[in-house]
Amino acid sequence: MDILMIMNGLGIGGAELQFLELARCLARRHRVRLICLQGDAALGHGAQSGGIDTLRFCYRGRVRVRAAGQLAAAVRTARRLPADVVLTTSFIGNAVGLAAAAGTGRRLVSLQTVSACKRYRRADRAILRRFDLLIAGCEDIRQFLLSHGQDPQRLRTVNNWVDFSARRQTASAAATRARFGLPETGALVGCIGRMHVQKGQEFLIRAFRSLSAAETGATLVLVGDGPRMDEMRQEAAGDPRIVFTGTIGGDDYTNLLAAFDIYVQPSRFEGLPRTLLDAMYLGRPVIATGVNGNRDAIRDGGNGLLVPPCEPAALAAALGRMLDDRALAARLGARAAEDARSGFEMETQTARIEEILCAR
Repeated sequence: MDILMIMNGLGIGGAELQFLELARCLARRHRVRLICLQGDAALGHGAQSGGIDTLRFCYRGRVRVRAAGQLAAAVRTARRLPADVVLTTSFIGNAVGLAAAAGTGRRLVSLQTVSACKRYRRADRAILRRFDLLIAGCEDIRQFLLSHGQDPQRLRTVNNWVDFSARRQTASAAATRARFGLPETGALVGCIGRMHVQKGQEFLIRAFRSLSAAETGATLVLVGDGPRMDEMRQEAAGDPRIVFTGTIGGDDYTNLLAAFDIYVQPSRFEGLPRTLLDAMYLGRPVIATGVNGNRDAIRDGGNGLLVPPCEPAALAAALGRMLDDRALAARLGARAAEDARSGFEMETQTARIEEILCAR
């Protein structure tokens, strides 16, 4: 089967990584071509396209003369390429995919990885109504699509995933603490994510600062960078118990995540965050806000703790409970690891998508 995949490649995040992983998995048994729009940072950020035929149509800024010319060229190229299925993600990918498939008889499928924070909701809704199938990355995304007028007969749900085979701890927790200049003793509370309004790190900082050092003996480790970094440093106000590492990757990412005693996902909204799934896989006790896709992964009191978003007091109470009750933390972490393996492993989820694409 010939599969044409179309994505926005300007930056790299969970959605882009997942789309590229899917491309590599599909390319084992099918002819896959990938069109990358607006930029190609996603292809060069540790997420290579695995030898797949890749075409880049790069431009900067909003859709003006150059952008329009590049998008028109992408549509013309896409229409010439052989394809039984056109598989897209992101608003711009969906729009180009629709134009590329119109009147050709090709099956048109969109991979939907987020619900909240769609920039062009009305236009995206109209475009997606003309797709043959929409694959939602979690139940929350499916419900979002239903609430925005999409036909339930055209919806399928396949959980977002992580390639857990790449998550191998290569250094001890003690060595990792030394590498990042973290205290030798005391619990590490960790959070990984862009410093962006979506991620809500300010609520975690406020919650953590409300717990006294005498009560916890813990250190908060915030991993990532982004437009709100200065604001987050101001929130921390020089508290020596709060450490910012910047962005990390490779073995450092897995080793630091494995060294955390508690992992916190304080987001205002989410799709189904990969860092949360990674933490679960590594058996980290998780505290997450009860929003969107977080609820698909975490069951309150079953494999983690859920708290309301934007409420530092509730988050502080959950942190205190987890720090005080290590038996609870261990039980939740062990169950989280089991659930990650059974529900969010890459090979299983991409095989389900392949079945959907091949079905008629």
